[in-house]
Amino acid sequence: MAKTKRSFQRVTIKDVAEYAKVGVGTVSRVLNNSPHVDQHTRQRVLEAIKVLGYFPNPHARRLSTGSSQLITVITPEMKGDFYQILMSAIDEVLFKYGYSSLLYPLYNEKKYEALKRSSDILLSTDGLIVDAVNVDKVLSNIIKPQTPVVCIEQESDDYDSIMVDNYYGGIIAGDYFADFDMDIFVVTHRKSHELESTVFDERLEGFQESLEKKGRSIDKVYYVPLDWESTFEVARRIFYRFKRCAIFTTTDYLAVPIIEVARTMGLKVGEDVRVCGFDDLPIAQVLEITTVRQPIAEMGRLAAETLIKRISGKLKEKPKKYILKPELVIRST
Repeated sequence: MAKTKRSFQRVTIKDVAEYAKVGVGTVSRVLNNSPHVDQHTRQRVLEAIKVLGYFPNPHARRLSTGSSQLITVITPEMKGDFYQILMSAIDEVLFKYGYSSLLYPLYNEKKYEALKRSSDILLSTDGLIVDAVNVDKVLSNIIKPQTPVVCIEQESDDYDSIMVDNYYGGIIAGDYFADFDMDIFVVTHRKSHELESTVFDERLEGFQESLEKKGRSIDKVYYVPLDWESTFEVARRIFYRFKRCAIFTTTDYLAVPIIEVARTMGLKVGEDVRVCGFDDLPIAQVLEITTVRQPIAEMGRLAAETLIKRISGKLKEKPKKYILKPELVIRST
């Protein structure tokens, strides 16, 4: 019973010490990345932390060391290959400097309200990395002054920004599609509330402008939730009427069900149907989907490196803006 009861209580540094059969001071030294702990003991403590689900109190760590050694990462989602690649790149850099990440998905208004209530913990870490959320509009009133912040996929007046030129990505996709002698469709996701990113709109705008400059136009834009079921239905509606067409999806995730439906209906992808996605996720590489590649891992690494420089004081000038260029990758679709 005692073990079950403990599972509902906050795990303490003392619990970790007991589990690893070391002193509390040793656990503290491991948490603070001290070199004065042998590798075997360090691994034992880290394993105890993992098994028990221990989460250091940022306030306590800040009081004892002046640093929590934690970075809060706020994203609109936490599922899917994009976020796995992004977080892996961020963690790779943070780990190198002795930091850990605290991930908080901000995928709806309820999560935003919870963030405001929990901001004393979530926003009391050494810094923030915020992906695809408008910090200036949504978070500026709850972020503490002097907190180092780096934005990904979103421009900010007050903080460093790491962005891909999504508008340009749409343009190069449009330039590619303009040469196809077939009807052109777009399947994309529409922003439904202020917490969502504008990247899909930017990609669509670039695509549309490119076609118009070449005397072409989009026959129809379909807006879908970010799920395959809705995209399957849209693809069926398109292919029932059009046996030859080109479809641009503003993320690779939406290209996959379109290709599946086309093949199921006996259409030749790459001949009868042309498909181009955006992101260059692993699934696009496996299925040989033509896509606009954005440097996801580079964004994550650059964001983490920039934040560490802000925290350490190596970067002191006004907020910097980094704009990375996407590129078209032509494959079999």
